[in-house]
Amino acid sequence: MKNIILILFIMTTVSCKSQNLEAKELKNFKLKNLIGNINYFQSYTLVDNLVNIVIIKNPPGSAKNEESGEVSNNLYLSKCEFGELPICKLYLLENFININIVKVYEDKKNIKIDITSGNFNQRKSNTILISLN
Repeated sequence: MKNIILILFIMTTVSCKSQNLEAKELKNFKLKNLIGNINYFQSYTLVDNLVNIVIIKNPPGSAKNEESGEVSNNLYLSKCEFGELPICKLYLLENFININIVKVYEDKKNIKIDITSGNFNQRKSNTILISLN
């Protein structure tokens, strides 16, 4: 019996074909720049929504700190409702320095995203609100 199972396993393994995967280079400058500069990506599954957060680094010197070439970051937020035909919205918040996502949650009216940002000695805490309506 063990030999028959082994032979069946070998036969099914031998008959499998691998896919021929070939990556094609994309020439879209904006898309290459956006994807190439992703600093952070995270999905958050909430009660009725899916929130995706993407942080993109800006060009060197964009933080406007005179002593360094430090970069600022742009924060892209997408909110999609669960369902067969989900309604999605996309938001952009610009020019954060050293942004950190602390917590993502929702209440009855809003999705809330707690963040900290700013230079080391000037960190600020903020909450981003996205209406559920």
